[in-house]
Amino acid sequence: MTAKQDLFTRIVRKHLSIETLEPRNRDSLDFHEVGVVGLRQALQDAYDAGRADAGYGSESLIAALRENLSPEAVAAIASWLQPASISDENVSREVRWFAEQLAQALGGWDQQNRLAEDLGL
Repeated sequence: MTAKQDLFTRIVRKHLSIETLEPRNRDSLDFHEVGVVGLRQALQDAYDAGRADAGYGSESLIAALRENLSPEAVAAIASWLQPASISDENVSREVRWFAEQLAQALGGWDQQNRLAEDLGL
């Protein structure tokens, strides 16, 4: 079983009382009625696990930014994202995270601010 399959199995056991996600070729074992509250909690756990795992990929994102964009372009994008105001808190949090990644690609907010000032932003 892969780590992802193991995670999914633990989530459905916890929230949906489903023992396994392996097909057992019997309708009574392979199909389940589940409540929306348990389903929502299971989906939230899976989403949270994915976001936590994505944090480990930040190094790849920063490397890709450095390889494909000039420091000035990264600083400009970060500058435009800083004042972004979005009514959806989840989207707003994601935009702030991305702006933080951009700043880290430049060496931090001080460097980003210096470049933005040089660009007249």
